[in-house]
Amino acid sequence: MPAFPGLSARLRPFFALLVVLGVLLGAAAQTAPQTEQTPAQPRPPHAAEPEQHPTPPTSVTDNEASKPITKAEAKALFRSVDEILDFVSHDTGLPVKHKVKRKLITRKQVERYVAKNLENDQNAQRLEREKLVLVKFGMIPPDYDLHAEFLKLMQEQVAAFYDPKTKTVNLLDWVQPELQRPVLAHELTHALQDQTVGLSKWLRAGAKQRGQLPDEQEEVVEEAQAARENVSEGQAMLAMLDYTLAPSGLDVLKAPEIVDAMRASMTSGTDLPVIAAAPIYLRESIYMPYTFGLDFAREVLTRRGQQAAFLGALQRPPVDTLQIMRPEQYLDDKLVAPLATPELNALIGPDYERYDFGGIGAFDIYLITRQYDPKGNAKQYYPHWRGGYYLAAHDVHSPQNQIALVFVTQWDSPQAARDFAHMYRDYIPTRYPGASRLPDSCPVSKDEPECSGQEWETSSGRVLVEIQGQRLLVLEGLNQTVTQRARKGLLQSPRN
Repeated sequence: MPAFPGLSARLRPFFALLVVLGVLLGAAAQTAPQTEQTPAQPRPPHAAEPEQHPTPPTSVTDNEASKPITKAEAKALFRSVDEILDFVSHDTGLPVKHKVKRKLITRKQVERYVAKNLENDQNAQRLEREKLVLVKFGMIPPDYDLHAEFLKLMQEQVAAFYDPKTKTVNLLDWVQPELQRPVLAHELTHALQDQTVGLSKWLRAGAKQRGQLPDEQEEVVEEAQAARENVSEGQAMLAMLDYTLAPSGLDVLKAPEIVDAMRASMTSGTDLPVIAAAPIYLRESIYMPYTFGLDFAREVLTRRGQQAAFLGALQRPPVDTLQIMRPEQYLDDKLVAPLATPELNALIGPDYERYDFGGIGAFDIYLITRQYDPKGNAKQYYPHWRGGYYLAAHDVHSPQNQIALVFVTQWDSPQAARDFAHMYRDYIPTRYPGASRLPDSCPVSKDEPECSGQEWETSSGRVLVEIQGQRLLVLEGLNQTVTQRARKGLLQSPRN
């Protein structure tokens, strides 16, 4: 997410360095042959089609996956780095400009690395600060220990990972080589991306720090960073799948059913109990670059070929999560302009002071939908997103652990705004047990074109949900004076 609350995007820069083992190995298991293979080589363009097909996936027990590798296996794994790097270069079209350093590390070293980076990473620090925002949106329980659970998620199972700071691919001494090689194809794609565009800088999309930009620029940067993370991981997923399919003479374009099965297996969570038990918000945010990113990269590869899917997407990356989730938006150069933001501090002051601000992108809408209506169809909502942001604010006279919320979204039609408003309203009693709709509110009906504003009385103050044309405004926990001022400033402001 760009920001939802800026948060999903703020998780990803750290996850980029540590690939969840169960996600990638579960995917690789859908395609990997049962017998050990030498590193696959790209098949010549006009070579005859082999008749064999990938064997069914094999299960890997914890003992098998955690058995320490021998010195001979480690040496062979080190040698395979160059062979796999050559495969990935041919597969992606990204050149090898220099060798990639490699290092064998222990589980304890990985755990220390995770803990140290989580402690020092600015995104992780802001994540903890924004716990109140996630609670306000109903995305995590009030008593959820975000920092501790996030650390568990990061340490659950980690595969070989590429560190752009040291230009090193880190291999694991407790994971068997045959399981690491497909993941190496993934991570060495990151190494080639790094050699091509400078991955760390490229992922920042021109901004060194979030939270220090003008509001409208913050919206744009957070969306761009989220989109770029999806490009990076989606390309790496394609290379990994091509590597595992190559011994059978197949690739992602020739075996779409295998790719579809892999994509479905990635989110099953059967091998990752911590992720499976995590709130929908965290689980979906972790998976997004590997699922929607893969879908994006595969669609561009199918319609425009290798150059566009790899080097082209690095040189001209998508600008928001809508272009990731609907690749035709990217391929047809369709852009969503950011919403103009009035002087928000003036609208809420002096009674309230800013706590946090973030853009709301298409993936944020997807996350809200998955939380509020898990059995519904998220595609009913996020394709119609046309911009949004939120502002969290403290009442200067109230306890600092309570925040008020300003939430603005723009849609491609009044009906789309009404549909999302209807879903949002239905979830209010779940977020605020005992909430009661005020009698002077208009009837709750998603099909009523004249229905503009509805209010609820809750234990955390009033909640207003109001539609004006294609714009939806939600105000939660503000006093009546600020509510009326915000309504006037946000509903009567121009589109851009």
